[in-house]
Formats: sequence, C-alpha cells, structure tokens
Amino acid sequence: MKEWKHKESMTFEKNPNYHRADEVKIETLNQMLTNDVATAFSAYKAGDLDFSNGIPTDELPALLKENNPEVHKVSLLGTYYITFNVKSDLFDGKTLEQAKAMRKAIACLIDRAYIVDTVTQAGQILANAFVPEGMSDGHGGIFRENDEDYSYPVADEKGYYSLEVDNDKAIELLKEAGFEFDGDKLSSATPLHLDYLTNKSESHQKIAELIQQDLAEVGITMTIDQMDWATFLNERAAGHFMVARGGLVADYNDPVNMLECWGSQSNMNDAQLGK
Repeated sequence: MKEWKHKESMTFEKNPNYHRADEVKIETLNQMLTNDVATAFSAYKAGDLDFSNGIPTDELPALLKENNPEVHKVSLLGTYYITFNVKSDLFDGKTLEQAKAMRKAIACLIDRAYIVDTVTQAGQILANAFVPEGMSDGHGGIFRENDEDYSYPVADEKGYYSLEVDNDKAIELLKEAGFEFDGDKLSSATPLHLDYLTNKSESHQKIAELIQQDLAEVGITMTIDQMDWATFLNERAAGHFMVARGGLVADYNDPVNMLECWGSQSNMNDAQLGK
C-alpha cells in the first residue's frame, strides 16, 4: 500500500518481491473509499472507476431487465439477519420461554419476500436457517441436505421458502409472552417498543423501514438509529443496543465459520450470549 487517504482512497502498487510477481499483471490499483453506493456508481458511469461492487437499488431493476453485460450477479455464502441483545431491557421481567416467544413473534411479522422484491431486488434467497445454502459440511458433502432428522423447506418457483407472514401466530406468541391485545393490536396496558440499530446505508435504511411497518401491523413501535460504520460495530459489539442489523459472509466454506459467532467467547457474539 503506497497511499491511504482516510475515508477517501487507497493506492496499491505491485510488489516486486512477491514470489509470483511475474504473474501479477496490474501495476497499480486505486481504490475509492465510500459508504455511498450512489456516489461510487456515479463515478463508475463517469469513467472514473473501472469497477464498482454496488448498484443503487432504484437503478438495479432496469439494469437487470436490460441484461446489461456490465452487470454481474455474484452469489455469496452469507446471511442477512437481525440480532437481539439478550441482555437488553426488551426482555426485562420475561422468562427465557417468553423472550423466545417474543423473538419468534417478530420473525413471524417480517415480510422477507417483500424486502427482496422491493429493496434488494437481485433474487436473494430467503433465509430459513443461519447457515446459507450450498455451504460444505467439511467432509466433502453439503451441510444443508435433508436427512432423517430434518428436512428444509422447499423453495417455490421464485426461490422463496414457506416463510410467509403470519400475524395470527405472532399475536399468539406475544400473548404467551404476557402481552395483552385489543383486537389485533397491542393493548396500551402492555406496549412493546424496539430500538433498531443499523449502519448508514440506503438499503439498510429501507429494510429497517419495512420492518418498522411490518411490526406496526400488531401495534409494535420501532425507532431506527443509524450510525457510521465504525461506531455501529463498536456499539453492537459492546451490547449497547436492543435490536440490530446483522450480516455475515463466510470467510471460508465451512459451517463453523457461521456458527462460531454464537459462542460466548466469540468476538462476533453481539447478542451477548453467556455474558
């Protein structure tokens, strides 16, 4: 690395001491640093960048429909999820079973398919487990294959799973957790409010707003708190949140890379499990 302008750019040059330097064809690499996908994409369209790894969501549908040869969809072994801080005030006074029912109820309310159709818009597969599809089992096979102990839901023609919104089930679970209802809305006697933490990004903001709308269907209120990337990571790791956006793309093709983040000593244990 020859130059680093904080939050602006990084410049890399070929290292002649690399043991296969003769195979490295690029002499210099200039990398633009920005959290704004629209800014990076504008720079690409202006010819200032040769490559951009993001497209603004409002431009994506037309580009995909046109089969633009410059647009490439690349699959990732990863999962976008919501993490609950099990030590937060959200679960004060609740038993472990009641807290579990609350989390399951919120999961029942979120319209994952609508998020894919209107925000991410690249045909993402709905997550029905934390370990993504196609991940190796570490022994030459696939981790998520049906067996006598468990069968995964079958995808429909759009690649979606049976993860339909179920408000009735959510209400049933919330009642198990001790909440009262006036019809299909939470009673003012037992309100439920979530503070949702995310980093600054157009798509993350839109996803959070859709979740906010979904939860409002049964009277749950939610505020959205956006932070810069570094602050977001620090606050989440320190447990200074109630509910937060999460996302993990595997570093290597083994399920332990996903599952180890739930260990009590893991630096990815944002849920504060066992702390």
